[in-house]
Amino acid sequence: MIVFIRCDDRLIHGQCQTKIIPLNKITRVIGVDDATAANPMLKRIFEMAAPQGVKVTVHSVADALTPIRKCMINDKRTLIITRRPSTLLKIYKAIPDLMKTINVANMPKEKDGFWVRRDIWVNEEELAALKELDALGATIQFQQFPGDGQPELYFKDIQNQH
Repeated sequence: MIVFIRCDDRLIHGQCQTKIIPLNKITRVIGVDDATAANPMLKRIFEMAAPQGVKVTVHSVADALTPIRKCMINDKRTLIITRRPSTLLKIYKAIPDLMKTINVANMPKEKDGFWVRRDIWVNEEELAALKELDALGATIQFQQFPGDGQPELYFKDIQNQH
């Protein structure tokens, strides 16, 4: 079962290891990023980044669809993580019945981007993807990690500002 969906430019890192995975009792992580999946060294680093007992695989968008579908119907508590909302949008278009709650965390500053909060910046391409995800019925929350001390902020709160 898919229990958490996250966009974070760092994919698996300390916050995932110490907060997201334990709090959600995650036993499986599916990383989805075309560039990481195509780089054997990076792929291996991310596959080794999770706590012991948590299976991690990194896939291209096309190759991730089958494992995601399988995890939707099995009992493995699964985290799906992508670097960008635009990647997640491709997944939602292929699997429209995927759970509709999305956590957006670290996204680096870019030239055409605007600041959302802390280390979350959104550029025009990602804003368009977020708008489309919202139109598909997704609830999009901006939060670094559970209990980060920040007030709740959702895409619906900022969508008309940009």
